[in-house]
Amino acid sequence: MNTSLFCRNYSCITLLILLLTGSTFFAQDRKLPNVVFILADDVGYADLGVYGGKVPTPNIDSLARSGMRFTDAHSPAALCAPSRFSLLTGSYPYRNGRPGGSWDINNSSGFSANGNRTKAGRHITVGEIMQNAGYKTAFFGKMHLGGTVYDTLGNVITQKNKINAMDYSRGVEDALNEHGFDYWLGLLSGIQHEPYAYFENGKYKPVDPKNPATNESTRLLTNGFYKVSGNGLSEIVEADRVPARGDEDYDSSQAGIILSTAAVNFIDKHVAENEKEKPFLLYYSSQAIHVPHSPPFDFDGDPETIDEQVYGKTGAMTSDVLYELDLQVGKIMDKLKEEGILENTLIIFTSDNGALWPRITHYGDPGHDNNGPFRDYKASIYEGGHRVPFIARWGDGTKEGSIIKPGTISDQTIMGHDWVATMYKLTRQNMQEDQAKDSSSLMPILTGKQPEDEPLHEFVLYQAGFARDGAIREGDLVLMVDRNNEATELYDLSKDLGQERNLIKQPEFKETIQRLKAKFLKYNDHNNDTVEPRTTKAYRVQ
Repeated sequence: MNTSLFCRNYSCITLLILLLTGSTFFAQDRKLPNVVFILADDVGYADLGVYGGKVPTPNIDSLARSGMRFTDAHSPAALCAPSRFSLLTGSYPYRNGRPGGSWDINNSSGFSANGNRTKAGRHITVGEIMQNAGYKTAFFGKMHLGGTVYDTLGNVITQKNKINAMDYSRGVEDALNEHGFDYWLGLLSGIQHEPYAYFENGKYKPVDPKNPATNESTRLLTNGFYKVSGNGLSEIVEADRVPARGDEDYDSSQAGIILSTAAVNFIDKHVAENEKEKPFLLYYSSQAIHVPHSPPFDFDGDPETIDEQVYGKTGAMTSDVLYELDLQVGKIMDKLKEEGILENTLIIFTSDNGALWPRITHYGDPGHDNNGPFRDYKASIYEGGHRVPFIARWGDGTKEGSIIKPGTISDQTIMGHDWVATMYKLTRQNMQEDQAKDSSSLMPILTGKQPEDEPLHEFVLYQAGFARDGAIREGDLVLMVDRNNEATELYDLSKDLGQERNLIKQPEFKETIQRLKAKFLKYNDHNNDTVEPRTTKAYRVQ
């Protein structure tokens, strides 16, 4: 095609999207879409209404009704911290030498860790990819991505230091503002670990703006409930080893309100300053539904007039927080609609790992099954540990006006971090061989160009909690490999979705087991110094 002639009638940006999607939806002069990536925490396959859940999630359900939902999507790992590295880079958790993830502030940045494994010397994030395409980028929420922080004596805090000695006035270095995000507001370790405080572009941001961004605005906290804001009860649940330091006004029940409000304010400011000409990437990493389950009384933030009840809405704390997650999603969608940009925004929703364990899960409806037919829960190598909801929406909700046709369902086996390669393809950028090493673009599936019987991945790897156990899946066969590199279990998901019949000793599978084990070790041998090969082909602009 002669692109110079074509550009007389269409903008060149429009041409790129036409070439990308093959869709006539962009016959009008449209631009690259805004992208909103929403990451839930601990939301299992059957938690959402559209996946059979009993807790009301009307806003998330509406995403699926006006887009596509996947039935065979998997988080990069069965635990949050390792998944979060992958969801930002498109590479499996072990690619930076930290298969267990960069949990707290006593870990350096996961993007800089073992950078010698890549030609670039570090791991490129999806933020950088989108910045290169002219996007404004922002991140809000839970992180677990590491970074460099100091104690009050000026020493870098490591595993050997006491975390509660952190010097808040120095903030955090090597954070997301140095890895592709123009703006970020986050909880470095989520709502469950210290520092119990918000950081903005690397600087400590006190809840009370009148307070100084120094240690004077912090206090030590122990396990228990704290009445802070009056709009809920804050709870500290994992400070039992030592007293934990946090903002003196920190309140876990307000985290979702603070983060979603900041996300909406970013959209407001972006539209005002850029007049909708420049697209944006908004990465929204919700605190919900991780413990502590401390929902606010009122999602609108005023306990005196309950306009949007959360606490007590469903009859149990866990499902109240799930309900609140849906309100956060609705709040962002309403803002996009208000600004007239919802139809040209690609929205992706997924979760960082599988469903919560029953021992800490209490739903208002006793009939609620947060994991559907799948075996086991969060941190497990079985399907329940990593099979998660995955929904994508792009269009006006009608068949004629949508890139992703409304109400569609895909049974393709995909990984959560496939969205990273999708962004490479969306913005038509070549992928470096040593970046996004395990990511395949979802665009052919989202646009209906790839048949369901044509798999996106030749095979995928699964990782349990702290990479103690792993698995390789090829087609419907899943081979489990333990921490001693022994093949221990084999399941055929086409006949045994609940993984109840172990085929490991069946003689007809002997050669298959040997072959799959060898392939698993080839691609997942992170104990050696050699660089493991890619599991997917690097995207190249056609």
